[in-house]
Amino acid sequence: MSADNPERAAELLAALEKYRPARERLLSVLGPKMSNRDPLAEFAEHFVAALMGGQLAENPVQAYWDIKLTDGAKVQVKYLVNSAHPGSKAWANEHLVRSLPGVDWYALVIIEGFKVSGVAAFPPRLGGVCHALGKQHGDQDTTLQFGRRNWLAIRDHPDQFRDLGMRVWLPPFR
Repeated sequence: MSADNPERAAELLAALEKYRPARERLLSVLGPKMSNRDPLAEFAEHFVAALMGGQLAENPVQAYWDIKLTDGAKVQVKYLVNSAHPGSKAWANEHLVRSLPGVDWYALVIIEGFKVSGVAAFPPRLGGVCHALGKQHGDQDTTLQFGRRNWLAIRDHPDQFRDLGMRVWLPPFR
């Protein structure tokens, strides 16, 4: 049986061939093992560990937490990727931030146009942050429905959210 669109198949294979060395380079920077996990998940965990001064969990697929800080606090790391459209009022992808048992921080790496726009680390009690963002959904003490408008509020007023117990990092990440 032949391919219905051989030009498209060839184009996809060529793109994968260009992607492979870049992925291998990123993974080699992240560590000695060539992981088969999502490279953005790997990147996000390593990046947050560097920002927070923590150690990655020995088991990268264990439940709930990914990083242990020097004070013993545990951090769950996720990432949110969207296109970079400055005039857009919404993202295609949003994220549900949630409190997790035994986890002290929920860190979300925000990636827009494949550039890190910032990192928001949320404390386990989310009520104050939800209130400051004007949220109206239920379970605000344990969940936060996070979208672009929320990120812009945090990005534009990081000290206000730091005062509510968050940690916020913005470029240039020094």
